[in-house]
Amino acid sequence: MEEFTDEILDYVGDPTALGPWARKGLIIGDVQSGKTQTYLGLLNKAADAGYRLIVLLAGNTESLRQQTQIRVDEGFLGKDSSRNVLRSGTGAAADRFVGVGRLNKQLTYATGMTTVVQDFLQASKDATSISVSEESPNPFIFVVKKNVHVLAALIDWTNDQPKSHGRIDLPLLLVDDESDYGSVNTGKEDDPTKTNFLIRKLLGKFSRNSYVAITATPFANILIDHNAETVNDGEVHPDLFPKDFVYGLEAPTNYVGAMKTFGTEDDVNNENVIDLHDVEPLLPLKHRQHHAIHSIPDSLRTAIRVYVVANAVRDLRGHEDKRRAMLINISRFKKVQMHLHELVKHELDVIKNALEAHAILYNEGVQNHIIDDLKSTFEAFYATAEFNWAEVLASLPSSVTEITVRTFNSDTEKLLKEQQQSAEMPKRVIAIGGDVLSRGLTLEGLMVSYYYRNVRAADTMMQMARWFGYRDEYEDLCRIWIDPGVAADYRFIADAVAELRSDLKLMRRQSLTPLDFGLSIRMHPGALLITAKNKSKSAAVEPKVISLIGRRIETSRLDSRKTTIRDNRDAAISLAETLTRTFGQSEETQRGYPRFADVPQGTVATFLDEYTAHKMDELFYGNSISKFVKNNKSAKFSSWDVVFVNGTKTVDSEESFGGVKIHPPRRTMTIGATEELLVSGKSSRLAGSDDLRKILDASLDESLNEGFKLEYEGKQIPESAIYQHLSKPTLLVYVLVPNFKDLPDKDRKKVASLEHERIVGIKLAFPGDRLDINNRDGDVRYLINTVAQQQWFVEYAGTDEDDDV
Repeated sequence: MEEFTDEILDYVGDPTALGPWARKGLIIGDVQSGKTQTYLGLLNKAADAGYRLIVLLAGNTESLRQQTQIRVDEGFLGKDSSRNVLRSGTGAAADRFVGVGRLNKQLTYATGMTTVVQDFLQASKDATSISVSEESPNPFIFVVKKNVHVLAALIDWTNDQPKSHGRIDLPLLLVDDESDYGSVNTGKEDDPTKTNFLIRKLLGKFSRNSYVAITATPFANILIDHNAETVNDGEVHPDLFPKDFVYGLEAPTNYVGAMKTFGTEDDVNNENVIDLHDVEPLLPLKHRQHHAIHSIPDSLRTAIRVYVVANAVRDLRGHEDKRRAMLINISRFKKVQMHLHELVKHELDVIKNALEAHAILYNEGVQNHIIDDLKSTFEAFYATAEFNWAEVLASLPSSVTEITVRTFNSDTEKLLKEQQQSAEMPKRVIAIGGDVLSRGLTLEGLMVSYYYRNVRAADTMMQMARWFGYRDEYEDLCRIWIDPGVAADYRFIADAVAELRSDLKLMRRQSLTPLDFGLSIRMHPGALLITAKNKSKSAAVEPKVISLIGRRIETSRLDSRKTTIRDNRDAAISLAETLTRTFGQSEETQRGYPRFADVPQGTVATFLDEYTAHKMDELFYGNSISKFVKNNKSAKFSSWDVVFVNGTKTVDSEESFGGVKIHPPRRTMTIGATEELLVSGKSSRLAGSDDLRKILDASLDESLNEGFKLEYEGKQIPESAIYQHLSKPTLLVYVLVPNFKDLPDKDRKKVASLEHERIVGIKLAFPGDRLDINNRDGDVRYLINTVAQQQWFVEYAGTDEDDDV
């Protein structure tokens, strides 16, 4: 976290830099992975760096805002803001140190402009007299809902602040939590949604401002039109596209996310995931708000019993004071939730009453069918736990007592606001709800989840997955009831997000910004949307990489940075080690190159993900080739040949490269206009003209050559004629010894440290005829943002001069 927050703070911008300036960025973190903890660290460091005004948009519900305010009280202010409210009869505000305040009271100098029970609308009257300037000794922080009225009140407050040339000369840090919800403009560009426009307007009030969006589902954010802007009262307000940075937080190894829960499309994980099949008759996926539900499915009864038993096991493990929860999300309608609340509460009360009245007698042989069911539940789900049934039964009466049922919806939100109460979560709760439970609200200690919803947008689905997070010491007790088709959708989303994160890593390795580097999200082959259509109106869906079949693809331009050269070398060594470990000794091509046959496409894709091509090499732009390799479902792309190309063999030229014996080729290199290394000078060729032909079997090579000579006397068979005769897609790896002898002295100095490096270049050959318009093997559908639309799908129409016949 220390490293993450330092790096992000550098991206956010220096508050002491003279303006005007405006930065916009995006932080991506997994659902329930600790994003709040990370941005609290960022806020502390931002205050230390000189930011004196911080606005935190904390979701769209009061319970979520309160939850965030409590975290800000603990991690930034060091004081319990609920004690800042005047208590009747005291005449003064009570005060209590919490969190960092208990560590060091000198850290409590920041001023909170909101409290746990008061959003800025209630607190604004008291705050209007407060003036904030760059010389203020204390930072000021607003924790507000993403609400039109609150944002308007905040803008009114800024109107009373000192201005210079019509704008406030004070660096503003605006952190937008759950930024893909409410903040993205779903209206027309000349008539944006109110929340989106007010966020832009608030930023425009400050001559120096930094907007940091935070989300676990970044699809809508990266699909914002990067050129979009709105003019209002003569002021230009650019949209919220993260033009300066997109930063992907890495979750620690103990994080339980979509991939760990459900597996991947290629490696399904059904452990602890129970298929739902009996909800539809009682509560169809498509139901109206007045749908009457008179009983709960047997699967929900089982899930409730599992939660009850799991509570007892946790108590036996010594977790009596730890919070724990169960989630039920099967309807978005309040009336249905109300009926469900009564049915679940009745089921829980029946269990409580049976345990209170019969648990002791049950041990003495008196039968009770409710406790019988609990025993069967224990044996079916937790028989391998470290406790036996007698121990669990003894713990059940006390462990079940504190369990309560609570519903979360807009009615409970309204009550919170009216009564100015804190939304403190019960220690042991069965939480029933719909959309209010879907954004940011943390169900601490969530053990059992029951989910049956008809959601067709990937980002909404991920946000509803409250069961992701940290489950140390009780992960084995967690269970999820879910429709198997929805579980498959989660696996697809996990793969799509992992692919996007791979793109972000490449963008950072190439030192590019989102304005230089087009981003994409793979489309679901069925009906699952990546994000709501009104959030992706600027995106395009296009077939991608199909033109790579039968084309010459090689890295003739290489990154000259030493770190990149060494990372690429290490990636190639890792590939070689994997191949020798899996296949043992390599075979040899007719020219004596080491070759590994039938390599799984995943192994090749992993290497391509780790390999960094030069940012000006358009054929490798945006990790498009590794995506093509990873996602292609055609049988002919499931296995590969990997060849390590040799140079001239001499007695002392042999080297061991990851266990593969090679003779590194020597290549002349010059320096291009963007400091890239150009292989083979002006010819810009990595591979020799017949390298690809010489990996064919000798008999096929001879036959092709003879046939070609008959038709084109005196001509050498061109590389373009070889692709359709390849039996498999092929990766050729060139471990190059650079030769800088032709460089002028001024350029030689730039590359002096590289003369003894091994510089890795690659060539890929996809079998097929590039003129065959019926070949759809390369068709992968992507949703791409407006930057990518300017840079992708370039027609590589030029011919290869040295291939002409």
